[in-house]
Amino acid sequence: MTRTQVCQLLGVAPKSLYLWERAGKIAPPPRDRRGWRRYTEADLKALRAFLGVSSPDRTERPRRGRRVLEGLSARNQLRGTVVTVRGDAVLCEVVMRLGDGQEITSVITRRSAEQLGLRRGQTVVAVIKSTEVMLFR
Repeated sequence: MTRTQVCQLLGVAPKSLYLWERAGKIAPPPRDRRGWRRYTEADLKALRAFLGVSSPDRTERPRRGRRVLEGLSARNQLRGTVVTVRGDAVLCEVVMRLGDGQEITSVITRRSAEQLGLRRGQTVVAVIKSTEVMLFR
């Protein structure tokens, strides 16, 4: 499999794979004659283990108190339920409800929504990574 295919299956950015490899967190995959990374099923299984997700559909529930995706640096991971998915040909607005009733809205591409198979009532995890957080009273 190519890096792009692996990233789509895992729901991570190609840059993440590169950085994890460079930092020694994951083993570098073998390369083909052109020097491109080629991932095997064993590599994919190892990456899923690194991310703390063993199931291909990424819906596995974490043990209590564990972050859902252990391999991510983002600490803000919130589990919720999809309330609505609506959009146009390019973008989708996804509203998810947390356990305490609060709602989070995310705007993602239509393609990402389709790849994730998002639908009402589905359990999802919002991973929030921001360089800036503003508080006010």
